[in-house]
Amino acid sequence: MAVDIFTPRTMIRALNQENVANTFLLDLLFTNVEVSDTKYVDIDIVKGDERLAPFVAPIVEGELVEDQGYKTNTYEPPYIKPKFMTSAAQLLNERNPGTSIYGGESPAQRAALKLTKEIQDGEKMIRRREEWMAAQAITTGTITVSGKGVERVIDFGMAASHKVTLSGTDLWSDTTNSDPISDIKEWGRLVSDDGDANADVIIGGAGAIDALLGHPKVKEALDTRRIDLGLIDPKQLAKGVIYHGTIKDTGVNMDVYEYNGSYKDESGTRQRYIADGRIVVTSTTADFRRNYAAIQDLDAGLVAMPIFVKSWEEKDPSGRVVLLQSAPLPAPHQIDAIVTAAVL
Repeated sequence: MAVDIFTPRTMIRALNQENVANTFLLDLLFTNVEVSDTKYVDIDIVKGDERLAPFVAPIVEGELVEDQGYKTNTYEPPYIKPKFMTSAAQLLNERNPGTSIYGGESPAQRAALKLTKEIQDGEKMIRRREEWMAAQAITTGTITVSGKGVERVIDFGMAASHKVTLSGTDLWSDTTNSDPISDIKEWGRLVSDDGDANADVIIGGAGAIDALLGHPKVKEALDTRRIDLGLIDPKQLAKGVIYHGTIKDTGVNMDVYEYNGSYKDESGTRQRYIADGRIVVTSTTADFRRNYAAIQDLDAGLVAMPIFVKSWEEKDPSGRVVLLQSAPLPAPHQIDAIVTAAVL
């Protein structure tokens, strides 16, 4: 629509409809941050040693116990490089959102605001990619890295028994024959036995959580007192996250979160971080880390950091470039402290 300059107009503050970078999984599970000054990160996988001490007669020498040792896996974190280019013509001819169409902002001011906006946008893109990697790690045990000049799969070695696909009358949509409480108990035991951790959280897509909470065998076990007493305020949770209460039953004491966080893939299609019919049973005390490898740029000064930002001017055509670089790897060091299940 053309602007009629003879009609009085008021410019109100721009409505920013951009989605923030949701980092629910990173903040809930991957709370430890490790930064490396090499392009690789090493992860020591230590399996729990649950052997009993051997019996011997008091007058014979002690029995030698063999060292179980550990396994070191070496991974190369994926490299991320979002780049933005602003031409001189854009700075001269395009105003920033919310500013007067009649001026009031110099090209230098527009350039400074544009630079800040591009850095913020780049950081949000990197955080979304990290959240996507975290979601892939806990729902599949792997991260598929596919992009310009790179095609590989990072495999954390999740046991096959921890990747569950229900079928037939076991599907939670069958409210007569299925038993979600029994399933959750079994998966919690797997986390305890194999992952050496206590399962205390259930994270699921909308469909899976609806089926869980609507199931007649679950309704009586759901405790919502922490919400009712104001100990947890759903408004304070991240966008797309709903806390539904705690499932309490014999052998089960787990918080239930519905996670509807989403992103847009390369084709522009909206996708959920956690698929609609999937849940994850895991522990918030397990050893999950955000690993960052070295920034492979001499301008970074060979200093390790999660995100490195640099900017420079192009001479012809004239413009400014902003480049962000990061090498993140959300890694579940206790991979068997996760059970991922397709329940619908």
